Amino acid sequence: MQIDDRSLDKIEVLLTQSMKGLHLLYDNNTIAKILHTPTEELDFFNFDNMDKIQELFSEFITKETFEDKKAFVNALDPDSYEILLRTYFHIVESTLLTATNYKH
Repeated sequence: MQIDDRSLDKIEVLLTQSMKGLHLLYDNNTIAKILHTPTEELDFFNFDNMDKIQELFSEFITKETFEDKKAFVNALDPDSYEILLRTYFHIVESTLLTATNYKH
């Protein structure tokens, strides 16, 4: 699946909003429920999950509009939804940690 610069620019806008605490694609209660168990405790980014993670996130990125991305997220089965949400917030967290000089 080919990901173009325009698709990357659009996902960057969403990630920037999420870094500010505005999570447009996901329901806040669902975010809290899923992320209640830290990803690190699940051995989430293991070899077996990497293909599924890459496939879901690549398809997500290539959706043209915000509405298309939202519809894609909402149409996922619960396991795929959790995988995409955890991947998305892992990227948000990594970006925030990289962007700041101050750590807790």
